[in-house]
Amino acid sequence: MWALESNPNLASTMGSLMILERPPDPEWVHAAWSKAVAAVPRLRLRVEGSSLGLGSAHWILDTTFDLGHHVRYLRLPARASYQDLADTAVQWINDPFDRSRPLWECLILSGLPGGKGALISKLHHSIADGLGALEMAGEIYDFGEVGPKPKPRDINQVIAELIAEEKVAAVTTKSNDSGDSDDHHEPGGRNILGRVGSVASLLADRHRITAAGNDAVNAARAVANQFPGLGGHSGSPLWAERSRNRRLEWLEIPLDQLKTAARTRGVRLNDIFVAASAEGVLRYHDEFAVQLPEISSTVVVSTRRDGDDPTVNAFTPASIPLPGHGVGTEERVAYINSEIQLRRDALRSHRDLLGSVSGLAAALPSNLTASLTLDQARRVDLATSNVPGPPLPVFFGGQLIQRWIPVGPVSGTALNVTLLSYNDMCFVGMHIDPSAVAETKLFKNCLRAGFGDLGVRARIR
Repeated sequence: MWALESNPNLASTMGSLMILERPPDPEWVHAAWSKAVAAVPRLRLRVEGSSLGLGSAHWILDTTFDLGHHVRYLRLPARASYQDLADTAVQWINDPFDRSRPLWECLILSGLPGGKGALISKLHHSIADGLGALEMAGEIYDFGEVGPKPKPRDINQVIAELIAEEKVAAVTTKSNDSGDSDDHHEPGGRNILGRVGSVASLLADRHRITAAGNDAVNAARAVANQFPGLGGHSGSPLWAERSRNRRLEWLEIPLDQLKTAARTRGVRLNDIFVAASAEGVLRYHDEFAVQLPEISSTVVVSTRRDGDDPTVNAFTPASIPLPGHGVGTEERVAYINSEIQLRRDALRSHRDLLGSVSGLAAALPSNLTASLTLDQARRVDLATSNVPGPPLPVFFGGQLIQRWIPVGPVSGTALNVTLLSYNDMCFVGMHIDPSAVAETKLFKNCLRAGFGDLGVRARIR
């Protein structure tokens, strides 16, 4: 994900917009974030690319870490609306990261209607997936009730101690070095050779690729599509254009309605969400008299296993063409339920192979990988993701989070629709490329009607 951003259209930033009862206490915010940076290594690490231009980038300590760069404040203009808030959020989230610093930032806002506050946060997807980000949230937020104000940590002292530890470790490593290898002259040198070797093995053993099934191929389409015969669906003719512009809309849905809709059909909640998203896409196309025989989509599938580190990435976007016009709603739900389960089983059983394919991607020039990936992303009409959030009230800086709107990465697709459950509600964030989906509010209304087709009453803010 780091290398792909040689093309800015493939930015993999994920974010969220939280609306708070009141603006949070700045001292509380500073203490909470300093505590989190001290506790969570990824929040104080930056990315260092390979000096050979080959192999994976790696994490190193940001020795000049500055909390003031990552946590900022802004007051909205007088009489600002929630539309102004949404516009500010989508602009902030899509502003590129300073790649010389740790890849996260948050913006705390005041001046909202009714005296409310807001927190806009963004995190590069290379740090963690949605579930991993929620694990990190445990260091920043209070769950269930407001806890005592945290004690601030001295970040400069934390960084100084870590630098001292690294120096000791480096001296120990050097004293234990036999001198037979010069790999230590190139950080990650042995890792690079290992990756190239695994890539050669993977390419030589075509049976392993076949055994992984189409799911592994689709997951690695960014590199695999260079081979003949792996072309994909061309996508909607109505949504062919792409840009770096973004818009944000959202819906709010009582969680129990989604659970009821899933339970009565004997499917998962995620199946209802994906089916409703498909209904929304088809309703939007109906408005322009465009018939879609199928919807080119990706569905995020978790590959997390018991015992995995909860703060890292464990997901794969599975390519699933969804039935389009001419297929009934209930038939579409049943198809989605079956297909997602098949993808989930296949991807989890071949997770190690996907790691080898990632090695192949790392061994290719980043501009080539980005070009191949963007070519595939342009063919995707709809990207969906479902993140189960906290089932109880959450507080930030002493204030209740009333709404928690997810903003998933668009990454070259027409739009990303992400569902986040929180405190008996579900918030559906629509992160839209307006060059593809020109009428963003029309799409929001179509998506609302799509949920209605499944007996779920979504609310518009």
